[in-house]
Amino acid sequence: MISILIFYFLLLCFSVLIFRNAYKIYKQNNDYTLLISTLIIYYFTLCGAWIFPIDSFFGFSGDKIGLHYKPIFERLFAVNFDTDYYLACSYYCLFILIFQYSYILFIKQFVKPNKIDINLSSKASLEVVINPYLILIFSLVCVFISAYIMKDEIYYAIAQEKSVYLITRANANPLYTIHQLANEFSVLIPIIAYSFSIFKMGEINIKIDNKKGAFQILLFSFLFASLYISFLGNRREILSGIVIFSLMNLSQLKRFNYKGAAYIYVLVFLLFLGNNFFRSRVIPSKLNAIFKLETSKDFKDNLYDTNGIASSLLFSNELFYAHFSMYGVLHKDVPYTYGSSYKYLATSIIPRALYPNRPMDIYKYYATAVNATPGQIYTIHHATACYLNFGLLGLIFGGISLGAVFIFAFYINFYPFKKYNKFLILLKYLIPFLISAQLVTFITAGPEAYKSLILEGVVFPIFILCLCSKKNAVAID
Repeated sequence: MISILIFYFLLLCFSVLIFRNAYKIYKQNNDYTLLISTLIIYYFTLCGAWIFPIDSFFGFSGDKIGLHYKPIFERLFAVNFDTDYYLACSYYCLFILIFQYSYILFIKQFVKPNKIDINLSSKASLEVVINPYLILIFSLVCVFISAYIMKDEIYYAIAQEKSVYLITRANANPLYTIHQLANEFSVLIPIIAYSFSIFKMGEINIKIDNKKGAFQILLFSFLFASLYISFLGNRREILSGIVIFSLMNLSQLKRFNYKGAAYIYVLVFLLFLGNNFFRSRVIPSKLNAIFKLETSKDFKDNLYDTNGIASSLLFSNELFYAHFSMYGVLHKDVPYTYGSSYKYLATSIIPRALYPNRPMDIYKYYATAVNATPGQIYTIHHATACYLNFGLLGLIFGGISLGAVFIFAFYINFYPFKKYNKFLILLKYLIPFLISAQLVTFITAGPEAYKSLILEGVVFPIFILCLCSKKNAVAID
């Protein structure tokens, strides 16, 4: 018990330091981006550390209140509260602090407080006007593409009365990446446009075309795509959307429609509350009874119960999968790969048809090295992936690299371009928010994910918004 108390005391001290740094950054540049990003990183990194030690001390009795992470031990490896667990959490704290101090050093050295003009409208002679009808069409097309790619898996899940989530996630569909991108953009693009629709006019150079029903069209686009995503049992795409929505609203604090924002938060809360229900076999069973794809069977659904509804919000297994990864690497003494992630990243620009023998990505290496049960879906923490490449030096470099990404976003956000176009106007305003939203998936992947972070997280969404908008000339103040 003494060791647990010492652990929690140290965890509290480091947590206070981490959030003190985040608040200090906010006070320096009046920007919520690093504050929210720190919360996201902390959630996937150290939130599990507040639960696991005390739960293990009391014999894993947390299942009575909705904890359901014990199957992880059967699929991956047993986790004990020992020296390796102490060390794993220490490495996580080090990673976060290096990320933060990299950013703080830049702010102190290169940014003069209160000397930056953040008024975008005073810098650009153009304004971007987004067409809500094009956003609706694009979102519906993305949903259709995803559903078409997954049609066989969805049909099978309904016919066999199995979880749509488990069937669509654990498959070898060659178009699975396109399905994932379609899912992400079907939610992300409407929520960005919807955010602009609830801003007060004239604050920034990005607006929604004042067409009839624009607000309702964008709200419907997000609602429809979110319901489809939830039907698949997914929620990370919606979580990324709510992150960027929150950051955009915070950037325009006191200058947006609070009622319009409340619609989104209530909707997302309800969808997240019912996540275990969507991942269960209840919906496939009901659909099978209606469409008679196969004779209906009686069953007891162990994934859906009264505890599962609330626990899907409070005690998601996402708290633990990535969190335990560092322990597994340390406890099993997994050898370093000496840069395999960066070799994979460098060769990822070459089509697989031209270079079929790419290096194994760090996630597959990790799953193989810890003898994970095949056919299951796991995650690896970004700090663990960096550590697997070059040990402690790799972890330090990973923290600095992530800090450099946010420094670059900050720099672009305030860089006074001499000439503007639609892409640059959208890039300047959205880049820090888009990167923060991508942290939801990036923090549970290796350095290989930098390609997705830049292309799929920043370039593609802005390019899509450019296609769904027009530009107008405006006077410079």
